Formats: sequence, C-alpha cells, structure tokens
Amino acid sequence: MKKIFLLVLIALMLTGCGSSNENSASKIGMLTQLNSTPEQAAKVSSGGEISFYENFNSMNMALQGKQIDGIRTYKSVAEYMSANNSDLEIKDAATVRLVDNFCCAMRSEDADLKTSFDAAIGAMKGDGTLDALTDKFIRKATLTPPKAVELPHFDGAQTIRVGITGDLPPLDLVLAGGTPAGFNTAVLAEISKRINKNIELVQVDSAARAAALTSGQVDVIFWVVVPEDDSRPKDFDTPAGVSVTTPYYQDTVVDVNLSTLGGGF
Repeated sequence: MKKIFLLVLIALMLTGCGSSNENSASKIGMLTQLNSTPEQAAKVSSGGEISFYENFNSMNMALQGKQIDGIRTYKSVAEYMSANNSDLEIKDAATVRLVDNFCCAMRSEDADLKTSFDAAIGAMKGDGTLDALTDKFIRKATLTPPKAVELPHFDGAQTIRVGITGDLPPLDLVLAGGTPAGFNTAVLAEISKRINKNIELVQVDSAARAAALTSGQVDVIFWVVVPEDDSRPKDFDTPAGVSVTTPYYQDTVVDVNLSTLGGGF
C-alpha cells in the first residue's frame, strides 16, 4: 500500500486494522493504495467490500450520497470528521490493533536531506515540541477552527519542495482557500527552523505522491509505513529508490459511517 495521510489514507496513505465483520460497513471507501488492489486491501483490513478513491473529497461525497456505507481512515481523521458532522459515527471495534507510522519520504540519493530531517524529528521528540504540536493540531483540532500555518523564510537558503494532498484532515489539511494548515504543515515549519532551509508546499493528488517524488516535482512527501505481517512484507509499500525518515506520529485505522440521513462535511 502506498501512503501520504490519509489516509486518507495515505494514503495515507492508509491501511486497515482487523475490524470485526459484524461492525464493519459492507461497502467501504479508502484512499487509493498504490501497491495493492481493493481485494487485497479488504483481505488485510478484515471486512467489507473496498472501493478506492483518488482523493478525500470524492470519497466523502460517495459516503454522503450513500454509494458507500463507510470510510476507512485514521482515527484522528475520523474524530475530526465526526466532530464536524453529527451524522457520522466511528466504528472502532477492532479485533487486532495495527499501528501505522507517519514519516517523510525522499529520494534515496538525498541522504543528507534525510539525515537532517531525522535529526530534527529526533530533537523535536526529545524536547517535547513534537508532543506539543500533536496536542495542538490533533488532540485539540476539533475544539478550534483550523488556521493557516506560517512557514519560516531564510534569505538565500535552499528551498525544499514538499508535496501535500489535503486528504487527511487534520493531519494533511488544506483550507478552503487553498492554504495549507494542520499537523503536517506545523511539523514542517518546525523542521524548517531547525535545518535552516525554506519549505515550499506543493499540492499533489494523493495517488500521485510517489510519482511526484521520483520525477523530481517535489523533494519530500508524507508517507505512512505499515506494519509487517504475513500478508504484507517489510517495505512492500515503499517505492524503489525512496527512503523514509524516523516516524513522527502513529495512528490506528477505524471506519466512519453515516449514522443518520442528511448532513455534510
């Protein structure tokens, strides 16, 4: 599965957890997984007939139009969705809890860039900055309306182009006016300060993240590393020639279903 939040999935992209069939929606939407088919995704995620969608908006429209019964996405995304739409409910009856790791991905040849990102993420974990960002932009994301995140600028410094999708709110989030916001952008702003490089955000389609990276359109994309198990070998969803950083966030996967008629997101 090719990821990027998100998801959904990544997405992120995104993978399922072992949900019981009794609690899972029969027709489930997921963000396109670049290295698997809907049938393989259904087998891994234990439940439902899977349909892939290229972006969050089309998937959510399918849910509201009752073309699907639910969306399989990350718990933080599900909580954000349900907080903004009282007609949604979260189905969180997992029999096996899988944890996906959110990372940044870059071309393997850019080893120095990966080293600098790893160092920054490690320092952010060590000094509490990463936990504070998680609290503000994820745990409390449903309490206050999302706002744009300002990226620092360093005159004469190198610019790193980072692909974003907006398909995993509040993780990978783009506001209505096209302004990036959310947790990933806040993490990038802090990394930028620590490595003294400018960050330029480039919006790309979720399913096109890997192509955008390997073609040179962007230098970094958000990626999700899924756990290794009997059906998913190690690094099966990481493209050839791509390296991923140390994780900066972890999340699990749930289903979001329509609980009543009407409503919108």
